[in-house]
Amino acid sequence: MRPISRTRLKLLLDSNKTPFQDGIVQEILHIILEPFFEPRFSQKSYAFRTGRNAHTVIRVIRSNFARYLWFLKGDLSSGFNRIEIDALVDCLTKVVNDRKVISVIRSALKTPVKTVNEEDDSKKSRIRKKREKKKKKGSGKKILDENEPKPDPYWLRTFFGFAPEEMENKISCYFQPSRRDAIWKNSIEDGSHNPSWPEFVLTSGPEKTKKMENIRYGVHILIGIRGPREDALKIRKQIMEFYEKVYGVMIDNSSLEIEHITRGIQFLDHIICQRVTVPTLRYTSTGGKVVSEKGVGTLLSATASLPQCILQFRKLEFVKGDRDPEPLPCTPMLYASQAHTNSQMNKFLETMADWYCYADNCKKVVGFCAYVIQISLAKLYAARYRLRFRAKVCKIASRDLSHPLKETSGEAPEYIDLSTMGLVDAIDGVQFAHMSSIPTCDYTPIPRNWIPDHEHLLHEYTMLQSPKYFGDLHRSIKQQGVRVPQDDLARLVWECKVKATLSGQSLKVGKQSPEISEVVEISRSGNNDLDYSSCG
Repeated sequence: MRPISRTRLKLLLDSNKTPFQDGIVQEILHIILEPFFEPRFSQKSYAFRTGRNAHTVIRVIRSNFARYLWFLKGDLSSGFNRIEIDALVDCLTKVVNDRKVISVIRSALKTPVKTVNEEDDSKKSRIRKKREKKKKKGSGKKILDENEPKPDPYWLRTFFGFAPEEMENKISCYFQPSRRDAIWKNSIEDGSHNPSWPEFVLTSGPEKTKKMENIRYGVHILIGIRGPREDALKIRKQIMEFYEKVYGVMIDNSSLEIEHITRGIQFLDHIICQRVTVPTLRYTSTGGKVVSEKGVGTLLSATASLPQCILQFRKLEFVKGDRDPEPLPCTPMLYASQAHTNSQMNKFLETMADWYCYADNCKKVVGFCAYVIQISLAKLYAARYRLRFRAKVCKIASRDLSHPLKETSGEAPEYIDLSTMGLVDAIDGVQFAHMSSIPTCDYTPIPRNWIPDHEHLLHEYTMLQSPKYFGDLHRSIKQQGVRVPQDDLARLVWECKVKATLSGQSLKVGKQSPEISEVVEISRSGNNDLDYSSCG
């Protein structure tokens, strides 16, 4: 390795960007420590974990939060930034015993964050702009250094500019089922679990069912409460006392807001609200007549927040205005070709469609994004090719901007011939120009106690570390062998098929196995509910 000069070292220290070597060290530490911490994390904790992204959170909320009226929404980012380093290191030492790893993490946490003075930064930006103006136009593309990482593409940078255990113990303590509620069970995990539908029917008596559910995405928490508002106030007070006692951090009421479901709760660029539905109920009345009646019900809905989408577009300088946003030309792609510009914007629209794939108004919000991108590119092409109006651009390039705007002249072959020979890039039209091409919302339910596949392996590996569990498992394999319930069930069905059907004399003599006798008795009595506990 070549030594770094003082000038280059000073530039690295003064730079706001994280050095490439630090990113490598952080990634290696993440790979090493993930198997140790993953089995210990809560199943209701998401973000920065493999298989537990924002889409999973939206699906879990839509499936498990249908029965709650009061929601406690919290943003603990201000509190986490003030947690003492020693408290974080103590949490690490409970799992990690390697002193070198602890020292590396401690030194990284103790490194002060570089603060930039706004006045000095503004002066530097002015000087930088003056230098850029002095440069000649079209001086050439930027050449990356030998060790400089390649920057992210424009569509990815655009999208990036756009989206605890104590709590679980309180959930079990708060659970108080009412005996008068229909379709309600005694256990907190029981229930028919029909996604989005409440799993109980309200009672008219003074006794009401109380239940609570929580979910966490990074520093954002969401707690659903089925009960009076006073209970939500008590839970918020307990959370504030817990953070002050354990972490020494004061959290104000503005960081933990209490909202009712009828007002809508904004969480991860989505609005959690109730949607009124009018289903048609068909049943057979006395006399065999089929009766159809319309009923009124409510579903838990997760819709994309259109104002939040407009706000993010305004930050990216794609639109201006609040109530009636007007698209602006996409100036960062001014000197790119039409094929490259359309390709970048198509990738951005595909990413946006994937981001809102679980929103009920997916078609509406993706159609709005496609409209903004289409008008923005039309204004860009009108300025680049000096067509003055975007109407001329749409007339020449069609609605999806797939036709070339710069035609060849003289004896040069046409654009179609050049594209066929591979001499020019093919121009793809802007996607989602029609509502029919936008994908619909994905209503696939998620199981109640779902965990990713790799977490199953980590949990099994953690269980094998226990000597008692490993000894019992090793003893059972030695005595009984490796056998799964499917093998026992297949053997039982095969014996029933062969001995009970083909050899009818065995039924008269009574030489069949006890399992077959049980199956024969059940089949004779007309009961089809097999007791699968006898299969192994």
